[in-house]
Amino acid sequence: MGTFWKRLRNSLTVHVVPFVGFVVVKVLSWTMRFEERGEVQFIARLDRENKPFISVFWHGHMLMMVVSPYRRRAKVMVSRHRDGELITRIIRYFGLESFRGSTTRGGLSALRGGLRALSNGDCVVLTPDGPKGPRHTVQMGVIDLARLTGTPIIPVAFSSTAKKVFSSWDRFIIPYPFSKGVFFYGAPFWVPRRLTKEEREIKRAELEKTMRRMTETVEHYCETGVWAEV
Repeated sequence: MGTFWKRLRNSLTVHVVPFVGFVVVKVLSWTMRFEERGEVQFIARLDRENKPFISVFWHGHMLMMVVSPYRRRAKVMVSRHRDGELITRIIRYFGLESFRGSTTRGGLSALRGGLRALSNGDCVVLTPDGPKGPRHTVQMGVIDLARLTGTPIIPVAFSSTAKKVFSSWDRFIIPYPFSKGVFFYGAPFWVPRRLTKEEREIKRAELEKTMRRMTETVEHYCETGVWAEV
């Protein structure tokens, strides 16, 4: 009997939780107002011309990224940990496909999946500090993916005027209903193909610094209503 209930619980988790998650995020997004800041025109042009790019954002910002205006033809890198299947099923309701891998497990398969998606003209979406951190730390995988393909990295930061910030390692954000959500798109980040190991590290640190600065900027704006890039 214990095995039966365990299987039933697992089945409900896999089949019911993703749909509930989809409904919750969808309804929440309907109550919110959204604003776009930063390099909106550049990313809109890439989207309009169907040119691929690599979209990166922190793990704690991922919830509302599924309703970002620029998610067409996106392939999302989903980690191989146990929550990965739930995330895959949730984003499928939003019309997004995934490939498996992470910065800590399945890194080679993730790189291959990203290379395949970009060569097909799709965009790649990933969290460079996921799935387990360290928080707000860019791993080298995204640098290698951009370097090998010549595809621009578009860093994105998100915050809202009213939100719940969890005490988890990633400080996961859930906006409150009727708040204003802000997407902040950074300038395209290019990585030359021929780099030494030291130069790759410099680019990695540069992207990390940019994303942290963007996060501070969008959080300051949501708290004060004053836009001032820091």
